[in-house]
Amino acid sequence: MHRNMPPLNAIRAFEAVARHEHLGRAADELNVTHSAVSQQLKHLEEWFEQELFSRVKGRLYLNSAGQELLSGYTQALDLMQDTTELLLRRGPGDHLTLHSDPAFFSKVLMPLGDVARSADSGVTLDVKTATISGSAFPETADIVITHSKHDNWRNVHREHLLDVHGFPACAPSLLERYDRPNRPLDLRRLPLLHGADRDSWNSWLVEYAGSTSAGCANTYYDDFSMTINAAVRGRGAILADPVLCEYELETGQLVPLFNNTILEVSYYAFCTNLKYSTRAVRRAFDNIVKMLRTHDATIRAKEQNREPAHRPWDTASTAPRLD
Repeated sequence: MHRNMPPLNAIRAFEAVARHEHLGRAADELNVTHSAVSQQLKHLEEWFEQELFSRVKGRLYLNSAGQELLSGYTQALDLMQDTTELLLRRGPGDHLTLHSDPAFFSKVLMPLGDVARSADSGVTLDVKTATISGSAFPETADIVITHSKHDNWRNVHREHLLDVHGFPACAPSLLERYDRPNRPLDLRRLPLLHGADRDSWNSWLVEYAGSTSAGCANTYYDDFSMTINAAVRGRGAILADPVLCEYELETGQLVPLFNNTILEVSYYAFCTNLKYSTRAVRRAFDNIVKMLRTHDATIRAKEQNREPAHRPWDTASTAPRLD
């Protein structure tokens, strides 16, 4: 297909001059002479048959036509640069970088054991665990898994993975030191352990106890796996869930206090649209999404078929209802 466009060198010279508003600095960036840049601008204006700059006291300023042209050309050049860098990074034996919430990786992805096999043969998966924040998709990541929707991230492919619903739980050892809670409001007497979202306990108490977590013995952790470890050691009560706390609940290291649940967080997988267009990243991304959705469906099926959890001190006659 024939593209009716001016020469690429003229476009690059125009964008550089418009950005710097200076011929000399644009020439330095492009590693060409001052006269070469000036000549490219002349060619471009002749191609469009109109001026693109206003010349005032030796300086160049975009006119309305130039401003309109700059917007589209800047996006096009940025896309060309991103695509070039992406291709340079991709090659036989190259690697993909997965950024994941630390707790989600250690408590969910790692036990599944299928993460490494999600990538193509010959591609190494490099996993980095860190709390994901910021206004843009991390430059060093190919795929990101986190518990924030990141509506401010632009040009990304996003897939919802699963929801986490929490209920009060604690280690049996905690109940050796504190009175057993018989109603939701009694939980305010226990030390409360929080994850990074920081508001789940307050929301649960508002919903089911008509109170808040203000004034309680609150401890906050920025990594939910630390919250789980603290709860198992009897440091306080936690809002546990069958996704992140599956092992601790199944082995009795954590026991439910009440069955009432609240939505704590939702997990999402992200990838830039540009990276998702490459076969290696798309295959790994889609496989991870499929794997986690299958795992979530398995957990939800088990929860639906499970009898309501009983507290250790409940007898057969008192156990039917915990909420």
